Amino acid sequence: MAYTPPTKATFIAIFPAFAAVTDEAYVFWSAQAVLITEPLEACLGARMDLATMRATAHYLTQAGIGTGTESQMAAEGASGFKRIKSGTIDLERFDSSRAADMGDWGTTSYGQQVYPMLKACLAGPRVTGTGPVIGGCGFGGPFPYGRW
Repeated sequence: MAYTPPTKATFIAIFPAFAAVTDEAYVFWSAQAVLITEPLEACLGARMDLATMRATAHYLTQAGIGTGTESQMAAEGASGFKRIKSGTIDLERFDSSRAADMGDWGTTSYGQQVYPMLKACLAGPRVTGTGPVIGGCGFGGPFPYGRW
């Protein structure tokens, strides 16, 4: 049976920064999150909904949807900044090698929260008749943006 993500109302109750998300945006981005989490449902177990909602929040943030600082910066095209100077204000983003190791998931706080949950389900190399498959999931696995 196919997994159904939490409703928009439940998502907003847990992540109120996304209260203004449209129905269409929520349906689309939560479906994208399910493509990542559903193959790991047996492993995620009771944390399946949380993982799916965090992945959805990650995608919404990257799309510039939400009231959080990360979402607003993404909406303005400044989410990937290293250093910004405006008048007397000079901002520099802290470089976290841990976040960089997460690939695309490391670009938002929601992605950084869901990444360990997902990675725990894929830990270790798979061994086949031809040897270990580096990355644990063959051709990039279910994480098209993450680096293992």
